[in-house]
Amino acid sequence: MGLGLFGPFLLEACDSSFFYVPLANELLLFALIHGGGGAPRWMWVVYALMGAAGTVAGVFLLDLVMRRVGAGGVERLVGQKRFGKLKGKVERNTGWVVFVAAALPPPFPFRFTMMTASALQCDRARMLAAVFAGRSLRFAAEALLILYFGRRFLDFMNSDAFNYVVYALTLAAVLGSAVTIYRMFWSGRGKAVGSRQ
Repeated sequence: MGLGLFGPFLLEACDSSFFYVPLANELLLFALIHGGGGAPRWMWVVYALMGAAGTVAGVFLLDLVMRRVGAGGVERLVGQKRFGKLKGKVERNTGWVVFVAAALPPPFPFRFTMMTASALQCDRARMLAAVFAGRSLRFAAEALLILYFGRRFLDFMNSDAFNYVVYALTLAAVLGSAVTIYRMFWSGRGKAVGSRQ
């Protein structure tokens, strides 16, 4: 909240790169829209666009690494079967596949789709443009839902059940980030050393 416009940007940059921050941006959107210190109601548009820009920044960081890792590294990370399915779709129509992946909420495999597109050396500018368009659509829709249903959700946020949801999401974020980083940077090293011997 204290970061204002940069809050959605920072959260999405983290969540779209190597860290899991599930539903954090949606909760921040709610807080900014309904408790943003008297900000005009139309600011939801700016928050949505800043979140989309943050996603582009996170995907760009992910892209820099995954292009070097290559298809073999991504296949090891996500599994041969899953990679094969994504590879065929991404190669046939990169722009639309990336747009849909960016627009749909979890559990759609957004991060794996981005990893695959980067590993296959898809056009970076086209990929990032599709990410921005898809995320802008998603966050705009979420912001409008927050404007419409916001007060009902506020009652839920003040309940004990919501605290448990936040704890669960925090645990998922920490574990998911640790697993992703481990699998990307360390799990393949043992295999590489074994193959050399």
